Amino acid sequence: MGIFIVLEGIDGAGKSTQAKLLAKWFEEKGYEVVLTKEPTDTAFGKLIRRLVLTGGKEGIIDGARISHEAEALLFAADRAEHVHKLIKPSLEQGKVVISDRYFYSSLAYQWARGLDLNWLVDLNRFAVRPNLTILLDLPVKESMNRINGRKIKTEFDKIAELQRKVRKNYLTLAERFEEIRIINALASMEDIHNDIVALVEHEVLRRIEER
Repeated sequence: MGIFIVLEGIDGAGKSTQAKLLAKWFEEKGYEVVLTKEPTDTAFGKLIRRLVLTGGKEGIIDGARISHEAEALLFAADRAEHVHKLIKPSLEQGKVVISDRYFYSSLAYQWARGLDLNWLVDLNRFAVRPNLTILLDLPVKESMNRINGRKIKTEFDKIAELQRKVRKNYLTLAERFEEIRIINALASMEDIHNDIVALVEHEVLRRIEER
């Protein structure tokens, strides 16, 4: 089996940047890497981006045109395709899979929107558990500062109160899921990368070698 690593955190925490740096680190060590994300680039993922994340005429995230349960089911459907068509096959081929967001995002965000956490966990029970999930923890004030510099903002990005709830939820999830490790996302990009590499070496590679 391969290695599965997930990066999580509120908006602006640097997940995409760190996922790319980690992928490059693994490649330099000779691993075959699959760098992916959620929502995915599949038909389901593109539908979610158009209907849920981008807002505008087609946006339905405000709750007026779709229930939060339906939103959760859309994300779960995209994830099911992601798991069965990309993640599982890649791991079976011995590859390293690095995902920018995974089911923890659904738990954190949709729990913040009022859905029952246990229902969300059950809904995502099919999802393969990662070897390591890295939570890039960022204060909401800094998150909003970084987000305000972006040209395109998702509806999620606009609401500081939601970000506060989501951050709190992520920290609670870190107590529930033993594979989650927290890293300070206020540090420099290089320091964060070094912290992630240290975690990977200690929590994943060393354990594989000890088997």
